[in-house]
Amino acid sequence: MGIQEILRVTWQIIQDGEVGEGGDPKQPDPIHTVGPQRVFTAQVILTSVSGISLFLLFCIMRYRWPHIYAVRTLRHQGTKLLKPLPDNLFGWLKVVYTLTDEEIISFSGLDAYVFLNFFKMGIKIFFTLTIFAIGVLSPIRYYFTGNYDKESLSLGLESSSKPSRPPDFNDDFPRFLWVYPLFTYLFSIVVFVFLYDFTDKVLKTRQKYLALQDSITDRTIRLDGIPKKLLSRDKIKKFIEDLGIGKVEDVKLIYDWSPLQQEFNKRKKLIRNLEYSYASEYKLDIDIYNQQRIPAVNPIWSEQLGNSQTEDGIIDMSKELLDIDCEIKSIRSKFDADLTTINPKVHREFKQVPSAFITMDSVASAQMAAQTVLDPRVYKLIVSLAPAPKDIIWQNLSLTYAEKLLKSYFITLLIVLSYGFIIFLVVPLTSLLDLKTISKFWPELGEIIGRSKWATTFVTGILPPLLFTIINTSFPYFYQYLSRKQGYSSNSEVELSTLSKNFFFIFFNLFLIYIAAGTFWDYMSYISDTTKIATQLATSLRRMSLFYVDLILLQGLTMFPVKLLQVSDFLLLNILGKLFFFKKLILKTPRDYRGYYFTPQVFDFGINQPQHIMIFMIILIYSVVSTKIVTCGLIYFILGLFVYKYQLVYNFVHPPHSTGKVWPMIFRRVVLGLVIFQLFMIGTLALDSAILLSLLCIPTIIATMCVWYNFEKYYVPLSDFIALRAILNPDNFEEVFDNDDNSFSSGDNQSESNLNSSDDSNNNDGPVDESTFLNDGEHNHRRYTTVPTPTPESRRDRRESTLDEEREQFTDYTYPPLIEPLDGPWVGFTGNIVSMVEYRFNASDILENGDGNGNCTETEDVNGEVSRVLTRKETETIVDKKLAVSEWE
Repeated sequence: MGIQEILRVTWQIIQDGEVGEGGDPKQPDPIHTVGPQRVFTAQVILTSVSGISLFLLFCIMRYRWPHIYAVRTLRHQGTKLLKPLPDNLFGWLKVVYTLTDEEIISFSGLDAYVFLNFFKMGIKIFFTLTIFAIGVLSPIRYYFTGNYDKESLSLGLESSSKPSRPPDFNDDFPRFLWVYPLFTYLFSIVVFVFLYDFTDKVLKTRQKYLALQDSITDRTIRLDGIPKKLLSRDKIKKFIEDLGIGKVEDVKLIYDWSPLQQEFNKRKKLIRNLEYSYASEYKLDIDIYNQQRIPAVNPIWSEQLGNSQTEDGIIDMSKELLDIDCEIKSIRSKFDADLTTINPKVHREFKQVPSAFITMDSVASAQMAAQTVLDPRVYKLIVSLAPAPKDIIWQNLSLTYAEKLLKSYFITLLIVLSYGFIIFLVVPLTSLLDLKTISKFWPELGEIIGRSKWATTFVTGILPPLLFTIINTSFPYFYQYLSRKQGYSSNSEVELSTLSKNFFFIFFNLFLIYIAAGTFWDYMSYISDTTKIATQLATSLRRMSLFYVDLILLQGLTMFPVKLLQVSDFLLLNILGKLFFFKKLILKTPRDYRGYYFTPQVFDFGINQPQHIMIFMIILIYSVVSTKIVTCGLIYFILGLFVYKYQLVYNFVHPPHSTGKVWPMIFRRVVLGLVIFQLFMIGTLALDSAILLSLLCIPTIIATMCVWYNFEKYYVPLSDFIALRAILNPDNFEEVFDNDDNSFSSGDNQSESNLNSSDDSNNNDGPVDESTFLNDGEHNHRRYTTVPTPTPESRRDRRESTLDEEREQFTDYTYPPLIEPLDGPWVGFTGNIVSMVEYRFNASDILENGDGNGNCTETEDVNGEVSRVLTRKETETIVDKKLAVSEWE
């Protein structure tokens, strides 16, 4: 049976309604009469049992495997110490509960703080709505109708033997319906109040947090569409300074780096092959669960160097690696000392891009430049705030505007086609929601299912949200892939684009298709009459209420514990891996082991956030008609806050530097949910013939639109830029901005030199410690540099660095492959101490640091650090180096 036939049959069932043949009232099907409550009860039992079991398993496994469930505690030893987690079942709950906003920002960054505030806002909103619903709305509804929820949305608190109280009908509509427009206004106001309250809180924290920073990212702008006559460092610097915006400290020109990147891609692949060869030649001494909890994997060296075939392969690949290194060094030599200007003789090899990164002398200058229109022509001299150096997708910087536009159109087409594909998946799934629909197009199957109450419960109540969850967890990664191919210049832009795509996918899949599928032909017949949209929406949402309750229970009570336990990681490698040797297929080299046991997973808001926004909208839509959904929603957001608070602080990291820009997207989607909620209430009242009450709800939509307009005009700019007053008063932010009675010029007496006192303290903080920055990632950027060690006196005077400042320390906007050290393959590691091979084909180089007989010796390198040197042959030297990298590297 085709899709159209399924839609036609579904619509015919809805058209039949409660009227049987001959116009007589149709007797209710006993299965459907008791089915919804039985489905809800079964779903609560199933999700609760599975969720509690997974939660208890996590509590047991958490301190047994900290490398999986609290890996950040291993990375923070000796630096910023996280609050320790006790070695008992439930003690971690108290520690997570007591984590403050300041600690979350300190350990996880501003983006994590904004993400968690969405859950806090949901808790406060739905707690307030639940109090009103349980204490006022449901008692009124129960008094007039005998049901706590509207119509079939029953909490089941009343006795099954007690008949429902007949509604108090007059000539037009039941009189008790007056409470619905009243609570529509009340619930809308509650959402407005908390939405603006948290918006003010987020924006204030963002301004304060970013105003305290003075990193290179905060002082750098990106200039696109530069005319050819300005494409030089000196001309760009003079042009910007002549505008009176501020002083320019540095200009980094951008080229098409494809030739150099191709060599690094070859090198990366060769390094991996060498590491596989070394791992297969020697046995690995794997020490993951030691007392120090610092994982270590090192080869077991023996006198036998392996078979000749492996040895010859290593020698051949090592020679090829040295050839590639020579080519890379040759390419690097074509640039001048500042690594930004290329030799004119080889200019054709590296095409210059009409863009540049310009570092200003102050954050205020960068903010003013980013908000300035520099050129009267379109697409010329376009200024924007620069992404963080580690956040840049360098290969996309060379794309032209036309190429980006073509990519955008092509990916938009793919997304539209994917929605068509989703329809063919989801519309048949909607037929499972109703046993009548199944019986209509497959009578035998409907009869078999109808004979068993548990089969009916499973097929109509449990299976649809379960299948939807499977579909819903697979497609977001496809849209993430499309976003990465769209040509964005930073990972933050990719993440925000992924969030937007995935939200629309979930909205389209979970809401529009599920709502429209059963009434498609009706929408087609009423397409010219928009006045009936609200009633059609209300009809469909009534039909889908039980499905949404089941979905919230499944996602909240079961999927959150699954996320907490990280079932895929735990089961795949630690249980199935030991039984079926899967681990050896996935983890082969020391780099693999370090990435799995010592590197926190990256948390992607574009994958995780959209579903929770959609759940928020669903709970809000049903808030007046269903106390059950509001209560389940409150539990959902409480569980979500605890799960993500734990994971973002102790287990996951968020590298993209989007500085909390996800909040405007959250605000807009909450406003969309409000509009749908208000339309739903208008339609619900219209279906009950309460036309006057329905019309009384229309102003709520107008008010919501005014709220949205106000946000876009006055609040969005504070989400994009840092206010200059905040920059001038970072140290007395609370005093200046919390009290309007303070003088507007309270920060005018503070000189600009004081604003940069943190930079001065960096230059005079005492002794330095030189660290080695090594390469282990596609977007990494590091070099040999010095790390200032502040004295106790200066430490008291200087504010504490923010998380993003620490990540961006010692970075600039030089293309990373121009400065990355050409390190050899990894053969072992202990935490951040990595053993790697250096190749030398000159015997004298070996004799300088070893005895030439394959014995281990200790030597002192040029930096005063002690390294262990082992000469395998005259062509190899193995050296231990300490990595100074970000947590996710």
